[in-house]
Parts: sequence; structure tokens; C-alpha cells
Amino acid sequence: MRLIYLTLMIFTIFWAGVGFAIFHDESPDVGRDEFYALSSKTIPDNQNLAIAMAGLDAPSGEDIIQHGRFAVDIWKETGGTVEVKKIVNFKLLNDKKTPLSFVGKSEEFDCWLDYPAPESKENCASAERIQSLLVENKELLSRYASLANIPTFRGMGSNGQIIINLNRLLAAEIKLDIEAGNSELAYSKWLKNHQFINHVFGQEGVLIDHAIFLVIDGFNLYALENLLLKSPEIGEKHFDELNAMLKTKGLERYNLAGMTRAEYSFYNDSFFEKQEKTTYFHPEFMRNRMYRLHTDYLKQVQNSPSAYGNIQVDLNEKYGKVMVLDKGWLDPFNNVLFKRQSSGFIKSFSLLSSMHAKNALMKLLNLSIQIRQQKITGSKVQTFLNDAGAEYNCPFTNKPMQWDAAKNTIYCKKSEVQTRVAEVRL
Repeated sequence: MRLIYLTLMIFTIFWAGVGFAIFHDESPDVGRDEFYALSSKTIPDNQNLAIAMAGLDAPSGEDIIQHGRFAVDIWKETGGTVEVKKIVNFKLLNDKKTPLSFVGKSEEFDCWLDYPAPESKENCASAERIQSLLVENKELLSRYASLANIPTFRGMGSNGQIIINLNRLLAAEIKLDIEAGNSELAYSKWLKNHQFINHVFGQEGVLIDHAIFLVIDGFNLYALENLLLKSPEIGEKHFDELNAMLKTKGLERYNLAGMTRAEYSFYNDSFFEKQEKTTYFHPEFMRNRMYRLHTDYLKQVQNSPSAYGNIQVDLNEKYGKVMVLDKGWLDPFNNVLFKRQSSGFIKSFSLLSSMHAKNALMKLLNLSIQIRQQKITGSKVQTFLNDAGAEYNCPFTNKPMQWDAAKNTIYCKKSEVQTRVAEVRL
């Protein structure tokens, strides 16, 4: 008889646990909804950069905002960028229309971009080829330039590869202008793009948008490095403006809090709302854990970049790794589901190092114009760097930038590696 009672008790406890796991959801964490509510304001399509970016490849002559809304609506239905492109292109084909695409190949620009770059790379575009590509991509370039007039970024953009290739071409154009003696024109193009990139970083974009703009930020900053080297008078003439533009505020430049809100909004629109149709999905459980991950992330990014590797491991242990003994064991289905969704965000710590590297490059560029303006040369350069102040320190070592007399460069590098994360020629 006792065996029967014991069996019934175990059976009852088991099914009670199953029922709890299926039907019970959590209450919202304190402060969660207030944190994410900051991004809840609706933005009209014609004031939203994300919509405009999604519409960059609209058929020639068509409105990019209208096409962007069309693409974003399909994205919400499918929840995947690959599916979006396929469906959008299929519907355009049915209407006998063709999306606008970038003319040219990425490898053609390798020799025109980051310093230092070999001049004899295979498939390197000639100056004549660059001029031809500028003409053939005129409509896309015009559309990209128009983005600077749109005030807000809300949601997730797309057409990242087009934007990257356009910036490869713009960097090559700046280099051509310098070689043609049009340094002022080159500077005006650089400045406009730098202001736009800064503007986007300050908005609420998801991880992929930050990754895209970090790539083009590098193209644009090294275009300035080349300009200041070939035309040092630009640094003297525009010293005050450059000094202000190249002042870094650390990671504040990238609005990481806004990025977490954009990530939450992305999953809320593309994943949570669709999953709510299933009995097993608990939206509050998922949202609470995303909130905990995001707030923990924002706390951890304030640490030294040298600690990021260990921090990423710790965050993965806490939020991304499924273990037998886990705090989410009472809701195993949603616990595993969240950890699968969180892994991509946790990997974004690699982006943080790139952000610090871009900040280091901006600091070096700022130091370079000061060195040229004050006509500091030779052994006095390292003394100047040592006395520049903590705001100009290399973020990876928190020590002054270094001077390489043999190469006539100033640089920042990590202590544990030989590769320099950023360097600028004098």
C-alpha cells in the first residue's frame, strides 16, 4: 500500500511540475519595462534611418522609404533577412522590376583602403576603374548621401553589404581627390561621412548595424589618416574642428544602452510575439532574462578591454550555456530557448574591442594634428605622448601611445600581442 501511495505521490509531483513548467510564467522584473520603454516611441517611416537603409536597393527611380517599408513588413512576417531578400526579389520579379545593386567587387578596393595596404594586390581597381564605378553607382551613392538628412534610427536596418561597398568606393574617391590636389574637397567628403557615422552610432541600432558601421568607420578614419599625411595643411586649417570631432567619449560614442533596447525590440517583434502562440512559451521568463543579460552586459563593458575575454566566458556560463543544474530548471524549455537566443549577443564582446580600437585610432589622429601644429619632431614625440594626458591613453593598456621612430608612426597595441590595433603616420 505504501508503495502505491509513494508511486502516486511521485506521479502527482511529476505532473504538477510539468504543469507548472507549461502554464506558469513570471512577473516582469522590477525596472525592466521602464528600461525598455525608452525605445517605445513610434517613429514615422520618413524619419527612420532603418527604413531608409532597408530601401536602399529599391528599383531605380523608386522611393527608398516606400520600398524600405515593404521590405521591413516582409521581415516581420518571416523573421529572417535571407528570406526577406528572396521574397522581396521574387515579388519585384513578378512586377518585372529589378532591385538596384552595387556595381563592382569588394576585392577591387583592397589596395585603396586600410593603411598599410600593398599597392600591387591582384584585382586592384585602376584610377580609371574607380571613376567609372563612381558613375555607375551614382544613384546608390546619392541615396546613401540622403541618409544623413534622416534624424532617427529605430529598429534593424539592412543592405549592410551595399553600405560597406559604397564606403569602400567613397574611401577610394577621397584618395583620388587627394592625389588630384583636391584636398579640401576630400576633407569635406570625409567630414560629412564621419558626422553621419557618429550620428548612427548614437542611435538605437542592433548588433549587426553596429558591426556594419564599425567596418565603414575604419575605412573613413584611415581615409583621414591618408589625407593628413598627404596634405598636412588640412590639419592646420581645420584644427579646431578636427580636434572637436576626434575627441572620444569612450564607449559612450556607441550608445550601448540603446543597442540593448534595439536588440530587445528586435526579438520582441520577430520572435517573442510569434512564440506566444505556443503553450510552452513564457514571454515574461524570456524578457526577464534578456533584461538581466543586458543590464549585466552594460555593467561589464565598463571594465578594461583586457578583461573582456574572461567576462565573455563568465556571461556565457551564466546566460548562454545549458547545464544540468541550472537556475532555470523549473522552466527547462524556455531556459534552453533563451540561452540559444542569447549566444549571439554574448559574442558581441568581440565588437567592443573593435570599438576601443576605433577610439584609439581617433585619439592617434587627434594627437597627430597636435604634433604637426606644434612642430614636434624626433625624440620629443614620445615625451609629448607621455604628457598628453590620460584621455589620450591607449585603451588596451591605459598607458600613453607609443612612438616608432623607424616607421615615423604613433601607435596603440595590446600588451599581450605584437599586432598594433591602430597606428598613424606622421
